[in-house]
Amino acid sequence: MPLISEDFIKNRVPKLTKESKEKFFYDTKVTGFLLRVRRGKDDTLIKTFFIEYVPPGKDRRKKLTIGNYGVFTADSAREQAMQMLQAVKNGDDPAATRAAKKAQPTIEQLWELFDEKHLSLKSGETPKDYRGRYRRIIEPSFKGRRVADITRAEVDALRVKFKHKKTDCNRALAVLSKMMSFAMLQGWRNDNPCSKVPRFTETPNDTWLDEQALPPFIAALGKVEGPMGDLLRFIAVSGWRISAARLLRWDQVNLQRLEVHLDDKATKIHATALSTDAAMLIDCQPHRMGYVFSNRKGKYPIDYGDVLSALSDVCKEAGVERITPHRLRSTCATHAAVNGANVSELMQTFGWKTPAMALRYVKRSESLARKGVERAAGIINIFNKPTADVKELSRNS
Repeated sequence: MPLISEDFIKNRVPKLTKESKEKFFYDTKVTGFLLRVRRGKDDTLIKTFFIEYVPPGKDRRKKLTIGNYGVFTADSAREQAMQMLQAVKNGDDPAATRAAKKAQPTIEQLWELFDEKHLSLKSGETPKDYRGRYRRIIEPSFKGRRVADITRAEVDALRVKFKHKKTDCNRALAVLSKMMSFAMLQGWRNDNPCSKVPRFTETPNDTWLDEQALPPFIAALGKVEGPMGDLLRFIAVSGWRISAARLLRWDQVNLQRLEVHLDDKATKIHATALSTDAAMLIDCQPHRMGYVFSNRKGKYPIDYGDVLSALSDVCKEAGVERITPHRLRSTCATHAAVNGANVSELMQTFGWKTPAMALRYVKRSESLARKGVERAAGIINIFNKPTADVKELSRNS
């Protein structure tokens, strides 16, 4: 019996198997470690490492594949064989362990069950958002991986890979964490590898249309005709979330009482009040069935991608920075706060569950008021404070 080594495989195996279709070589260093050499159809030699052992409670010996030469070196295959043979001494059967591991669910199987059992209970844009995060980030990162084998190190690697998309990565980690918690409930894992993984610090987007940008924006928005223009004007005047506005149905609307009945599960708040302007935009739609804002007589809502495209065109026409529909909501909330809306009114109007978000806009209005009074005081300059002289410095100085 030879010592299975790189030299033996490369130099001696071709000579020893010259007249054979299949031959086994047993290692002299580790009992039960062997190399099988089989001649292929094109006369190439296929070299595969095995262990040979007697399974616990059995009488007959059996062989179990370690892997092909090329995937394993002689030394790495021997090390793997030693671990597997030690498991046999401990009373385990490596073949049974491998079969059980193969039967463990993959990330794709976990997602199918998670989608069916968990996402089916969600409403609004949440399922769509989860599916998008899974498709863009989670599935490509863990494709084919068994759920039980996913490690904290792999989750950290995902975070590094998508560090240029901080918000998207944070949301994907939240989805993955929920999936892993769901896997624990199914008995597929004992821990959550996403636990305590740090999230990226997100900078709040405080973009909004101020008193200078708003008039040209409204003028440009007035040129957009049809349901698309009415939908954008409705969001601008009401501050509704784009998902709620797009999916608003006629059976939720009561124009006589200037209210709608929304089941807003995101905030558990029923934001029902309508302004007269918002009600007029609803009332001018030519149909009375299905979705309120629709290019197909209520059969389908307006596509979100089309909304983004139309809003981008309006911003370009108005000469203002490109904004998202949510920035229209922020604009509406800011102007409401500036014009005196208190925390309770903001919460009721915009459907916030806690005062935290409303307070952001109240503080913003206070900050704007502070800037305003300082500007006014600076112009009046009752104490005749000297003004600073601004001098342009030479680049060479």
